[in-house]
Amino acid sequence: MIQKYPFLIPLSILLLACLSGAGLFLYGSQQKTEFVPHVRSVHQPVPSRSCCECHDKFCQQFEGAPHLRTLRKATDPGVLEKFVDREVTLKENGHTYRFFKEDDALWVDCDSYPAPVRIDWVFGSGMHAMTPVSLFPNEKGESELLQHIVSWYPSSKLGITLGLQELAHEQTGINALGEVSDHAKTQNCFGCHAAWLGDSPGEIKSDVIIPGVSCVRCHLNGEEHIKAVERGDKDLKLTKWSSLTPLESINRCGECHRRFDQLEADEIHPANDLLYRFAPVGMSQSPCFLKQTDVKLADGNTARFDCTTCHNPHQQASRDPEYYRQICLNCHSDLKDHAPVCSKESMQSQCLQCHMPAVEVHDNLSFTDHWIRVRERDKERFPEFQMRQAK
Repeated sequence: MIQKYPFLIPLSILLLACLSGAGLFLYGSQQKTEFVPHVRSVHQPVPSRSCCECHDKFCQQFEGAPHLRTLRKATDPGVLEKFVDREVTLKENGHTYRFFKEDDALWVDCDSYPAPVRIDWVFGSGMHAMTPVSLFPNEKGESELLQHIVSWYPSSKLGITLGLQELAHEQTGINALGEVSDHAKTQNCFGCHAAWLGDSPGEIKSDVIIPGVSCVRCHLNGEEHIKAVERGDKDLKLTKWSSLTPLESINRCGECHRRFDQLEADEIHPANDLLYRFAPVGMSQSPCFLKQTDVKLADGNTARFDCTTCHNPHQQASRDPEYYRQICLNCHSDLKDHAPVCSKESMQSQCLQCHMPAVEVHDNLSFTDHWIRVRERDKERFPEFQMRQAK
């Protein structure tokens, strides 16, 4: 008889929810903007198909966007093909993990755990990784999350889950399977991978979750917006992203990709490898972000720099370096009131290689460093930290 949940094993881990603190800009304002995702609202949000009736072009683009695939059931064919009948022995702890399908469910078996565990969901679009997770109730009946220590990576390899390397020394018990989160952190994790969690306090019900980051996560007040359109109102009751300040904009993305004010001030420095994963934090420290109002574009408008400057949120990010170089040239040129040109390389060279390099954070994974800067100056700007060259 397969054990479907690991709750018979005593849970000895109580994890802190999220990093918090009075993080400061190293340069610029300490302004904070509060934004609470409506993933726990009483009313189910407007379905995406309602949005598509008027915004079909964006919906077609969004079908290929990673955000829409950031949470999938473990029984999804695209998940099963990556895990079923595969096994891996992690070099970090020596344990062997075997994935298999049984009773129309995905399971994992570990040689150091007494019974197989059913996998319920998978976090991640597959662009960077796909991490299996299991849900089970704690002693209070609240949903808790087990994030498995083995993930799938785009190299098609199975390896240790990014961020769980420190668990590798655990040789027995549930810790050998992965990281257990309390209910608060469980809700936060699912809240960043779903459009709606339902209205069952203390419980995450898999049958009511709206998986993936869909229209309603970024465009609030959908129901009021539709009613306003039907009435022909001038006020369409929908906040346009362009009406947000650049800081508000990157902080909206940062609710899931991490905001600078969720970190302590002394954590925000180039020697902190963790920041490679948190694009909005790096952006908030970049001269391109902090000095954007000093730049006048060719059309006379003041420059604007936020996540959407380079990434269309409705589709997959471009992989073409030339695409991003052209964006850099919108602000960097010999024109009056433009940002300076590169002093070492031709402006025909690829800017990202030096100023936004891809940094290996894992055997199977690299992230683009979004702290845009002249790296040779790091030692001068941050003398209190021992600087390292990018990996």
